[in-house]
Parts: sequence; C-alpha cells; structure tokens
Amino acid sequence: MLKLPKSCFLHIPKTGGTWVKAALEAARVPIRAINIGDNSHPGINYCPQDCHFRFSFVRHPLALYRSYWQYKMTVGWDDANLLDSLCSSTNFYHFVDKVVAHFPGIYSKNLQNYIGTPEHPIEFIGRYENLVEDLITALTLAGEEFSAPAIRNLPPINVSDKAMFSAEFSPGLLSRVSEAESELITRCGYAAKDYDY
Repeated sequence: MLKLPKSCFLHIPKTGGTWVKAALEAARVPIRAINIGDNSHPGINYCPQDCHFRFSFVRHPLALYRSYWQYKMTVGWDDANLLDSLCSSTNFYHFVDKVVAHFPGIYSKNLQNYIGTPEHPIEFIGRYENLVEDLITALTLAGEEFSAPAIRNLPPINVSDKAMFSAEFSPGLLSRVSEAESELITRCGYAAKDYDY
C-alpha cells in the first residue's frame, strides 16, 4: 500500500503495482509505503483513517493467471506459498487446471480484501489493461498534484518473459477459468474481448 498526500493506492499483486509506484515517483507524487508486519500488500482495512480516496487496479483473470505463471517460471516457485506448493508446474495448462481444482475463484475471492464489497467499494477501481490513463484518472479524482506527461512517458517495467514462457488457453480451460472467476468478470464489467490472447 502507498500513502499519497490525498489518497491511498492498494497494490494487488500482478496488476501493475510496481509500475504504478515508479510512475508516481516519476510524476513527483510524494509516497510512503505502508507494510503491516511481513505483509507488503495490506488490504483495504489497513488504510489510514485520514485516507478518504482509495484506488487500486484489477486485471482480467485470464491475463492474471498467465502473468502469475510466467512470473513464477521466471523467478521460481515458493514452497511456503500454498498455491505454489499445490499448483506449480512447468506446463501452463497443468498449472491452471490445478488452480481451478484447488482454489476455484481465488482471484475474485481475494479481491474483496483490496477493493471492498460491491456494497462498500473503494473509490476507484482501474484496469491493468488501461493502466496509464486509469492512473491519471485516479490521481485527478483524488485531487493529487502530479505530472501526467511523466506517467504517460514511463515504459513498462517488471514484465515477465512471454516469449520464453508461452502460455495459451485451450477453449475448455478458458471456459473453466471464466466460470470460476465470474464474480470478478461480472463486477468489473469484463468481457471475453477484454482479454489479450
């Protein structure tokens, strides 16, 4: 979580948060990291009391599954992480198949920790797929002072090797993930066309 002068950014893993931090620094927005114990990604309940505008980013579940697998194939699997220990595989299809079997809808379920419930949501939910412009929108709505050109000119960072670790969904697996993560897809207004195959 990052505390800005007038807002808070809640970092959901694999949704561009590393780039957002760099973009805020490039745009000269003062930030302070808030970690709770060993948790570098605290949820909405840990926002400071004086934070009246909270924002975060989500990502289409299909793209998130692919990004997570590519990241783990790049840096290695963590046996202390239950999902990693039960689902690790050098084969993308097998990895996703295990995730859907062991942790159906895990992304949708975990999101409430960051973006709240539909009845009590955070103030702004941006999309990874429109990260640059949605960050500018969030900062504008929050009333932050920042340099929009600095944000628009910052190149992508922390990107997994998509060429080395190709990850394609079969139609059946695509359907299973979409069904398991239907809560997020529906809540955030995603459609099949929003996923970059």
